[in-house]
Amino acid sequence: MKAIEMSVIDTMRHTAGRTQRLVIAAALSLGVLAAQTPDASAAEDKKLLQWMDNSYSILYGAGFEIDDGDQWDPLLLEHVSGWAFGDLYTFVEYTRFKNPTGDDNTSWYGEFSPRLSLGKTLGKDMSFSIFGDNIVVWKDTLFAMGYERGRNSDLTESLLLGIGFDMDLSVFGVIGDRFEHFQINFYARNELNDGAGDDPERGFKDLQITIVAAYPLEIGRTKILIDGFIDYVAGFGPQAKNFHFSPQIKLDIGNYWGKPGVFYVGVDIDYWKNKYGIKDSDAFNTDQLAASVLIKFHF
Repeated sequence: MKAIEMSVIDTMRHTAGRTQRLVIAAALSLGVLAAQTPDASAAEDKKLLQWMDNSYSILYGAGFEIDDGDQWDPLLLEHVSGWAFGDLYTFVEYTRFKNPTGDDNTSWYGEFSPRLSLGKTLGKDMSFSIFGDNIVVWKDTLFAMGYERGRNSDLTESLLLGIGFDMDLSVFGVIGDRFEHFQINFYARNELNDGAGDDPERGFKDLQITIVAAYPLEIGRTKILIDGFIDYVAGFGPQAKNFHFSPQIKLDIGNYWGKPGVFYVGVDIDYWKNKYGIKDSDAFNTDQLAASVLIKFHF
């Protein structure tokens, strides 16, 4: 039973993609497209690569379940870009787990997530307002894909296919201006790894909903970015139903010396119900509430 339990833990260790939320949120927060003039924007639309951002992050935290002890991410490389046909997000991270026994375990994990824009490929403006005063604006519809891979593909490998939507929200006029960005993606999820079980008919049996958002705050010279993601897996496949919410609160340090959106410090909160899709029980706790400090540099 213990061997099976540890196999399941290794299988699910990195399948959830904590960073899908981090990178897209922080990179798009630069406002590259919004800052362009109409003429410049029209010229950019004709380019294959329209904008790009890369970042390097370091995180250290505690309070993690299953991966007992402190968690140290000394290497997290992220890339996000906008193209004439859609957008792309990808990352790779190296993680070190410090167990209570003093032993160290290491692992790496990556994701590749392209999306094909219906508006860009058709050359049409797909936006429309759902309510009056542009409180909710539907900007674009995209075909979305995700590929997740761990150090051992026999243990961690998943494919996601679905549809995504980009939206503008003004928080219904209650909180300041609009979100910097707001995305919602609906995926069919297929666990490709051998550790997902011996079901020969396994395939796109599960449903995953991913929301990515960023909301900026500014008080005098102080700029704060609140961003993050929500992942919900319905539990129709080999995973148990699980809910993953990971917001970040980051202070824009670079803004104090005239370089906003380059250097951030902050905190990452990680709440995960049924972590790794393993159902919580009295014998095995998989409900997590963890916190990490982070440093992030964009280049």
